[in-house]
Amino acid sequence: MPELKKVLLLGDSRRQGYEPLVRKLLEGKAEVFGPEENGRWAGYTLNSLRFWIPGFPGTPDVVHWNCGLWDLGDDYQIGRPFSLPEEYESAVERTVIVLRKLWPEVKIVFATTMPTTNPDTSGIVAYNGIIRKVAEKYGIEVDDLFALMHDKMVTYDRGDHLHLNEEGNAMVAAQVAGVIEKYL
Repeated sequence: MPELKKVLLLGDSRRQGYEPLVRKLLEGKAEVFGPEENGRWAGYTLNSLRFWIPGFPGTPDVVHWNCGLWDLGDDYQIGRPFSLPEEYESAVERTVIVLRKLWPEVKIVFATTMPTTNPDTSGIVAYNGIIRKVAEKYGIEVDDLFALMHDKMVTYDRGDHLHLNEEGNAMVAAQVAGVIEKYL
């Protein structure tokens, strides 16, 4: 029996919500893994790769990455996003460079940041534009999770205004698995 392809899922706590479902959907087709830790913001994921990589089971064939909501947060109430747009773009681009240096043949997929229940999505749309810009520059596919969940967050909210309930995670996992399957 041939060895299964390996899929690395990177991202924040939302990724942690759909990862087990993606693993189940790709069972028998790919070995799906990701860091146990929440990837938080883009710069955190970039920095943490060096600590996470030794724990990964081999070289991934596909990396699917979903980071951005933390970057937009103003947790310290200082009137600006945690990562300024230029910082976010730099971290996203540097992550691509690092992943391709580590694994030259890896297929990378960026996921757009999903909305929250807040009707003002302008910040998320702007940062998703950055994702699209970097993706275009490097020939990377974009998995549009924002479009998938745009009108559905209120319905599939877990109750905290940003995480998905079981049905929402199932919907996202189906799309993520479908995008990944093209590369297996």
